[in-house]
Formats: sequence, C-alpha cells, structure tokens
Amino acid sequence: MKRFTLLQGLAAALLMLVMHSAAFAHSAMSSSVPGNGQTVSTPEMLMMHFNGNVRLVRLTVTGDSGVVDVGFVPVAEANMMFHVPMPPLVAGAYRVNWTVIGEDGHSVSEDFRFTVDPNAPAAVMTEHGAGGGDHVH
Repeated sequence: MKRFTLLQGLAAALLMLVMHSAAFAHSAMSSSVPGNGQTVSTPEMLMMHFNGNVRLVRLTVTGDSGVVDVGFVPVAEANMMFHVPMPPLVAGAYRVNWTVIGEDGHSVSEDFRFTVDPNAPAAVMTEHGAGGGDHVH
C-alpha cells in the first residue's frame, strides 16, 4: 500500500483548493454604457458587457420617479454583451439592477448608478471594478 508523504498531501490539498476556487468563480459585469457613476446626456442604449457568457434574467432601471419601463424580457440565450434600448430619460439619478445566471448555474445580482444631465457629454463604455455597486449571490 502506497503512503502519502506530507509534501504529496499538501500538493493534493493545494490542487483541490485551486480547482474549488475556479469552479466557483462567478460572473461579473466588466463594463457598461452608461458607466457606474457617470453623468451623461440621455442614453439611447444601455449596454452591459460581462466577463463570460451569461443569461440576463432580470433588469430594472429606477429613477427619481420610480421604475422606468425599458421593455425588458429575460434572455434565454447566453451572451457576453447585452443592448437594451432606453426611452428618453429626464434629468436625475438612475439605478440599474440586474441578475444574470452564469455558465456555472449560479445567479449573480448587482447594480450600478448613473445620472442624466442634458448638458453632460454622451455616455461612454466604462469598466466596472470590484466593489462597484452591490453584489449579491
């Protein structure tokens, strides 16, 4: 019967830890238009780019006057990029809440915020870093 040495045992434990971490890496939004925290003129399109293929299953846009109807329908096909046409938005603060289901089957919910100012420049793609918005599993 072969016996494990301490070094072999540590190597096996490290390998299992690395595999476990990779298996539970969750989907994240890498960038969006408008970007988190941006002040922009009224965006015609909401664009969201993710770090892997995901299914966008929930999307709400809320402004000072309540929920904005963007006509969202949950997506059955997984993609890395989503484009949602936006209605004209009045000046004010907005919050985008979204939920995706990643290839690993886990759902991830986050949000980001932007402000509409008719005198501001057009929205541009902005990367989202760790800690941007609220992250929920």
